[in-house]
Amino acid sequence: MYRRMSALNSNTNARMNLGFLFGSNHTYTLRTNSMRTSSTSSYLYPIKNSSNFTHSNFKSHFNSFSSLNSSSSSSNSPLSTNEKSQKTMKGKLEMGGYSGEVFCNRNLNMQKVEAVGFDMDYTLATYKSDTFEVLAYEGARKRLVEDFGYPTELLTHSTYDPNYFCRGLIVDKKRGNIIKMDRHKWVKIVYHGFDALSKTERDSLYDPTITTWSTFREPDYAILDTLFSLPDAYLFCELVQLKDKQGSTIKNKSYIDMYKDVRRCVDISHRDGYIKEKVGEDPSKYIHYDPDMVPMLKRIKNSGRKVFLVTNSLYDYTNVVMHYLTTGKKLGDDGVNVDWHELFDVIIVGACKPSFLEDSRNALYRVDTRTEMLMNTEGPLFESSEDYLSYGKVFQGGNYIHLHRLLNVSSGSQLVYVGDHMYSDILRSKRELGWRTMLVIPELEHEIDVMVEQRELEKEIAVLRGVRDELDEWKDRIENEYLNLELSKDEETQDKDEVALRLDALKLEMERIQTERDMSTEELKLKTKQYHEAFHPIWGQLFKTGYQNSRFAAQVDSYACLYTSKVTNLMQISPDHNFRCMPDIMPHDRLEDTPIRKLLRARLTNPVKAAATSSSSSSN
Repeated sequence: MYRRMSALNSNTNARMNLGFLFGSNHTYTLRTNSMRTSSTSSYLYPIKNSSNFTHSNFKSHFNSFSSLNSSSSSSNSPLSTNEKSQKTMKGKLEMGGYSGEVFCNRNLNMQKVEAVGFDMDYTLATYKSDTFEVLAYEGARKRLVEDFGYPTELLTHSTYDPNYFCRGLIVDKKRGNIIKMDRHKWVKIVYHGFDALSKTERDSLYDPTITTWSTFREPDYAILDTLFSLPDAYLFCELVQLKDKQGSTIKNKSYIDMYKDVRRCVDISHRDGYIKEKVGEDPSKYIHYDPDMVPMLKRIKNSGRKVFLVTNSLYDYTNVVMHYLTTGKKLGDDGVNVDWHELFDVIIVGACKPSFLEDSRNALYRVDTRTEMLMNTEGPLFESSEDYLSYGKVFQGGNYIHLHRLLNVSSGSQLVYVGDHMYSDILRSKRELGWRTMLVIPELEHEIDVMVEQRELEKEIAVLRGVRDELDEWKDRIENEYLNLELSKDEETQDKDEVALRLDALKLEMERIQTERDMSTEELKLKTKQYHEAFHPIWGQLFKTGYQNSRFAAQVDSYACLYTSKVTNLMQISPDHNFRCMPDIMPHDRLEDTPIRKLLRARLTNPVKAAATSSSSSSN
């Protein structure tokens, strides 16, 4: 019934029979069964077909979700071998999945680098989200009830789900919303508490023409740019649900005040010793052990570069975590023959980033590692850094100037800093100091593996987008011919009956094209939704929002010189490696592939007149 006009056959390599959209004579079947992921790698979400995801069914949807980095650290024992790692990598390469690559956004010649530094939490130490984040969540929830007067109902409201939110989202503190936007700050997904907002509701709240919303910054917004902040979002949404509930005792609390209370309680739970005590009792329960950690650090140090640690954690907690990371045992166990301090040239704890990167007035203290007492110091002012560090290399506080002196570097471009926090570790250090940066993105493995698994679905989406573009092109050509005939129909040289027939034929064709386009667009929406839900049933791809790069992806591209899934991926490359980025590509670089170019090229052939005449003849 719905046919393409014969004029389109002039470019058969790019054309397709649209009959498959309606189930007849199809040359490429797009109506396939739902694509499902089957791997059990970290951050993998098994998908239910065409579900409307709500808080009530979300946990059952994730019943087979595996813990963070489980594929790379499946055992808590340090018995995992390099041979096993190589075997896993070989299998990944054969399947086309992620195999630990370090990606480059900005050229970086490691031969010019004098020092390599690391954050600890979620960088050197990869925490198990299903156990570690629960500590902060439960501690904060208890304090909200006991110290801030929130209803006891909160304690039994639900249990923490570490998979519900992801990095790169934004908290609208004034409205109780969680937002995902693209790199242009166009809001595409909004949840109020655990309830999704419709497109109409979303557009009314975040109208892109209103400049007030173009910033999305403090004090009204908070960015979930680290895995540490995910419990904050979950607890905040629970309070939003309670506040909106009929008869709630916290109705007089504003959303923004509730978010402030959540932040205070989460911070307290990290400072009051509860988390340190639990992690110290059984670090294997909360931290992934990576046997490549010590070899990786030694490899960098043996290359002649200085290795440093800058973490916001205080020394007592840092000692617990680093001891486990380098020995696979908890502090105090017998048979330990590795002193983690020897792996670093400079260690700075309690750094208070990002203030460490901005305020040159922050005081530096030396830490006595035996007593954990602090001693005043001003850094190496009248002696060499080597002599100064011989008295002790563990410090607390300070600022970037102290660090540069301790490392004996004259420029920020001489060091590389590896971290997980976009704001505190990467953005500030890159923008303010010119440090070279590497961002650790544990979710990267899941993102790439799902892309590989969903290749066929991605191809189907590409075909549908091509069909939509061709229909738009064809409609534009028909409309152009229709307008030209309208303008010329009163000319004496024209056969008015013939012109009328051609106008009727062109009008009928435009209606047919619009019907085909509407149906192909619906098919495209369904396939695109299915594709994004393969990554996460609510928030989709970490690096995409719709077809655009997400806000998170834009920041990775702008501020991270390098990025990878875990620090020990540095074992796969030489310490003197020269990283080179891929060429940037803009739409005009792919001129021949752009829809407008195809349209202009098609117009040059000008087959519309003949096609319209043929169509009018068949109508008679």
